[in-house]
Amino acid sequence: MGSVGVLAARLGVEDNTVNQFDWAAVESSIGLALPDDYKHLVEIFPDGRFQAFVRLIRPGAVQSPPTEYLGYYAYRLEDMRGWRQKEPARFPHPIFPEPGGLLPWGVSHRADLFFWLTDGDDPNKWPVVLADQRFEHWASYEGPVCAFLDDVVSGRFDGTPFDIDLGGGPFFQPTPEEPVAAPTPSVPGWGQPGFTGEHPHDATVALTALVPPAAPRRSIDWAVVQTELGGALPADYRAFMEIYGPGTFCDITIVAPEELPGLIERTYRKAVSNPMRLPQVCVQVFPEPNGMIPWGWTADGWTCGWLPSEEDPDTWGTVLADPDVLGHKVHAGHSLSSLLLEYAATEEGTFALGRSTPWQGPPRFVPLS
Repeated sequence: MGSVGVLAARLGVEDNTVNQFDWAAVESSIGLALPDDYKHLVEIFPDGRFQAFVRLIRPGAVQSPPTEYLGYYAYRLEDMRGWRQKEPARFPHPIFPEPGGLLPWGVSHRADLFFWLTDGDDPNKWPVVLADQRFEHWASYEGPVCAFLDDVVSGRFDGTPFDIDLGGGPFFQPTPEEPVAAPTPSVPGWGQPGFTGEHPHDATVALTALVPPAAPRRSIDWAVVQTELGGALPADYRAFMEIYGPGTFCDITIVAPEELPGLIERTYRKAVSNPMRLPQVCVQVFPEPNGMIPWGWTADGWTCGWLPSEEDPDTWGTVLADPDVLGHKVHAGHSLSSLLLEYAATEEGTFALGRSTPWQGPPRFVPLS
């Protein structure tokens, strides 16, 4: 059975604590003790990917409090439980916080989840459980996590159930802490050449019929907003902000107009600083040509944006970029409002926005507090 020390030595990482966590508080957030090897791993390894494949879930990830373990992955578990209500045979194990339930500890470059099966009082004996994106194929591994990762980087892992050939020698790629220096305009590049001739439609009326707003319509001085941004915004986004305001629709967060420049800048820096990025195939982000203009994100870390295909913002479709801003799913025929409408109204999770687990609950909107 492998050890953290063996894995670190294989990858040329010193077995010294470089990251400090309040483990008592972290473990209190889920009501379980975590395996010792996992805690050792996140203490000595920086954030990054093993063999460009596995990334550890770390306390405080994705803007969660530093003492919170699950963070937005709690939404993934909620989605799984909702999906299980419709297709119980798809999930052969209980799901945390059910006793002995699946608790995620890692995520792949394709948003697959890696779990512990939290069965038994000794977390150091929890087996590792793997599932593909659609939870159609499962595999178990005796564990612990460090032994599984050692098999991944040393070529002993056969890829089951992911149908993937990792290849190459052992390597660990840290996530850069500092973004690559690059020009970062504060306003979007409106009117870029687009990807398609499809024109989306404004679905605001149908959206408000599906999820009636809880507050009176607010007034926004869009002339001032759009002067600050340097261009016009799609009419359905303006209507959404007046009717609902910034908040979370199902599990998709839509930001306020004053937050757009910051979100655009953060997304661009994250994209260009990723050493695994291939600009010719990965999603482009403004100010790159044809670059997406972000307007929000999903609970599991996908960035939602517009495709600025023409000068008229009401012709812009939408695109979702994966958590690393590498892969993407284009919805050129959907505006923001029609994308939200179809996502919320579709049954059986058939409109998943390119993600591994779509929203399974009833349509809802939660305003930002």
